[in-house]
Amino acid sequence: MGPSIADAAVGRIAQGTKVLAEGGYDKIFVITFQTIPEERLPKSYACYLSTSAGPVMGLLYVSTAKLVFCSDTPLPYKVGEEKKWSYFKVR
Repeated sequence: MGPSIADAAVGRIAQGTKVLAEGGYDKIFVITFQTIPEERLPKSYACYLSTSAGPVMGLLYVSTAKLVFCSDTPLPYKVGEEKKWSYFKVR
């Protein structure tokens, strides 16, 4: 599920590049979410999260303590007249 097959393919390539550059799924998970010392990350999945604004591409992390999602790229939002950017996270 994505805007188009081409967009989905390009997104997957960009996601793989980001994972390699940042040291792997485990490292991204620990940096992105607060973890406990004995927590492990046995699985992570590339997926789209369906939102009212449309699909958001990211990673679903299934750890020994939690199930969380984080978007691959920051998404825009407005605060008054100012446009800001933030990663979309579901904890």
